[in-house]
Amino acid sequence: MKKSLYLTSALVAASVLALGSTDATAAGKALSVKVSGSYKAQVGYAKQASGFINTNDSTIATSYNTIDVKTDSEVHFKASGTTDSGIKIGVGIELESDQNKNGGDHIDGSYMTVGGGFGTLMMGSSAAAAAVLAVNAPSTGAIGVFGGDSAAWIVKPANVAVSAAAGANIGGNDKAKIRWTSPSFSGFTAGASYVPDYSSADANMASNGGNSGTDASQIDVALKYSGKMGTNAVSGSAGWWSVDQVTTAANANTSTEGYSLGVSTTMGAITVGAGYKEVATTGKAIGAANSGANSISGTATSLDEEVSNVGISWAQGKTTVALNYFRSEMEMATGTDGEDSLTKWTLGLKYGMGPGIDFLGTVQNVVWGDEGDVAANNNKGTAFVGGIAVKF
Repeated sequence: MKKSLYLTSALVAASVLALGSTDATAAGKALSVKVSGSYKAQVGYAKQASGFINTNDSTIATSYNTIDVKTDSEVHFKASGTTDSGIKIGVGIELESDQNKNGGDHIDGSYMTVGGGFGTLMMGSSAAAAAVLAVNAPSTGAIGVFGGDSAAWIVKPANVAVSAAAGANIGGNDKAKIRWTSPSFSGFTAGASYVPDYSSADANMASNGGNSGTDASQIDVALKYSGKMGTNAVSGSAGWWSVDQVTTAANANTSTEGYSLGVSTTMGAITVGAGYKEVATTGKAIGAANSGANSISGTATSLDEEVSNVGISWAQGKTTVALNYFRSEMEMATGTDGEDSLTKWTLGLKYGMGPGIDFLGTVQNVVWGDEGDVAANNNKGTAFVGGIAVKF
């Protein structure tokens, strides 16, 4: 942990020194540096399905604890300044400060921003425009509706193809990219991103073409609206995302595309929202086993997915309560009925205990479904989790 903190501090210092050589600093306009962060500690109870714990012959079982303690913490370092010509420069480094997170890779994201009348350019490792501008259904509590929180309590079977971090957004990864977001005009904000190397290995030029390329590139575009309809706040978003993948011995000219839609409205203390995402893989499976070329859409090698999400929240004073439904389905083999799926019902609570201090509570029911009916490949359960979150 100390090594990570020293490394991060050194990186921030290096960024400040580098920016310090600009005309803005030379003119006496010192860069400002801010440190912020968060820490969440929670304890919960969760029980796995008995059929998932025991295999088909009931002679082998994997036992899971019913009570667990989990923490999540981050420290953010930010530096910002303005050049003599009025261009705004910013640097951000995000540190995952939990000892057991990311397999020892503690830098969650790092980036530089350049802002002006043209909007804001981001260069580095952060979310894509389609994720930054996304509008989602309301949620709150100790367990997130999106992301890997659910699998941390109700274990995801290995045979279920749905990602443990499934969500209704697209472009949420922190691959190294360039991202542009426009200034707001009449309530509308546009954005676009480009990832030249999907493996995030920026030491060499990406080899994402020809017959032997090993990399892939990603592009996305998004549009968001925020405004008023009478006394009600209204927002909506639309995003499109595409990853061009390389030709391999199994697949030819493969690409994965997706789009997402989101709407939300706030009427007094009530907020209602919904989101939808669809992902499709296009291309051909090649090789002797496939008798030439067959579409891989709807097969086990595709990423075809449909996600729907709706939610409602009530906020009054220091208290917020939200109810959220989430469903993700992934098609597998075309000759097999059904899909792999993930279904969640989430009831969450947030109560303000003081400035920057919140109590969080969640009851979440999770069902991991395999397209087959083998009990060991399916799991379901309910998690009861509570904790305290601090922001500084």
